[in-house]
Amino acid sequence: MNASPYYAQLLATAGGGGPALDPFLLIMIAILVIFMVLTFRRGKKMRDEQTKARGGAVVGAQVVTAGGIVGTVVTRDEEAQRVTLEFSSGDRVDFLIGAIQQVVEPAATPED
Repeated sequence: MNASPYYAQLLATAGGGGPALDPFLLIMIAILVIFMVLTFRRGKKMRDEQTKARGGAVVGAQVVTAGGIVGTVVTRDEEAQRVTLEFSSGDRVDFLIGAIQQVVEPAATPED
C-alpha cells in the first residue's frame, strides 16, 4: 500500500483553499454570454425586418429579392408561397415569398 501516502499528500495539496473560480474564467464567461445575447438580438431584428418586408410585398409594391433583383409585385399566391414580379422590361418571373428581402416602394393606396 505505497500509493496511500502519495494519495493522501495529493488530496492535502489539492484543497488549497484558493478561490472557487478563477476571475479570468468568470470574465471570459461574462463576455461570451454578452456576445451571445447581442448576436441573438441582432438575428431576431433581422428576422423581424424580413417578415415585415414579406408582409408588405402586396400587389403593386416594388420589392428587392435576395439576389438583388428589383421588380413590381403583380400577383401573390399565399397558398403556393409565391409572388410574380414584373421588371422594367416587361418580363415576369415567379419568386418564393421568402426571397423578398425589402420593400422599396409600398403599393399605392387608392385615395377616396
